[in-house]
Parts: sequence; structure tokens; C-alpha cells
Amino acid sequence: MTEYLDKAEAALLRDVADSCLCFKARKAAREITRFYDRHFGKAQIEPTQFNILAAIRLSQPVPLTHLAEILGLERTTFTRNLALLEKAGFTESRSGKDSRTRLISLTSAGNRVLKQALLPWKHAQTKAMSVLGPKNFSRLSEALSLSSKLNRS
Repeated sequence: MTEYLDKAEAALLRDVADSCLCFKARKAAREITRFYDRHFGKAQIEPTQFNILAAIRLSQPVPLTHLAEILGLERTTFTRNLALLEKAGFTESRSGKDSRTRLISLTSAGNRVLKQALLPWKHAQTKAMSVLGPKNFSRLSEALSLSSKLNRS
């Protein structure tokens, strides 16, 4: 039996369809990821792995919890992604001064694959700026950066 949809509920559902920030962000993330995936086609890593390797390279050796925080990932999700990179031989971990702390670094293979992926990343960035236009590219990047404020409110 179909329930009656009153005007107020219908209006609210239209608002969901038209302006739900969560849906739009997830859809945009999938589209942007597919775009970068096409550019990373011949690289040995995926765009998401590229960002992890870049963050490690900038901060190594870096504590696992700090790295997950920098990347905005939950520790369990990050640990799963990091395990794939370690299995591929791109990262390594060791205990820190406190045995509860794991310090993450790139291996020589990780450094090599990161350097090889820089050119496809640069091509993707340039193409995205070309397609969106420099002003829209910059505005989108700034808007995406603002999302971190949502979890601090």
C-alpha cells in the first residue's frame, strides 16, 4: 500500500534531491576520482594511494595516527590502505620511541613510484584546470577545503 505524500514532505524531498550537500559531495568525489584514475592509468598506484605516499614523503618518518589525521581518514580505513602499500613494498613501518607508536616511511620503491606518478598527477591537475577554468578550479578547491570545518562545529 502506497502512503500519501503530503506537500510538506514532497517539498522537503525535492530539497533533498536538489541540494543535499552530502549527496553532491559523494557524487563529485566519485567523478573526480574517475577523472584522476584515467590519468593514472599507467602508474603503478591509484590516485588515493598517490596522496598517501605524498603525505608520507613530506613528513617521514611519520606516526601512523598523525598521518591518518593529516589525510582526514579514520584509523581503520587508513590502516587498510596502508597495508596494501606495505604489501606492494612502497612503505615500511617501525616502532617509534614509544613502542605503541608506528612510524611510517617510504621505501626506495615507494619513492620511485611516487616520482613516476607526479607527471600523471600534474597532467590531471592541468586538464582539470583547463576543463573547469582557473577561477572555478580555484573556487572548487577552496570549497572542498572548507568541508573540514563541518566536523569542527
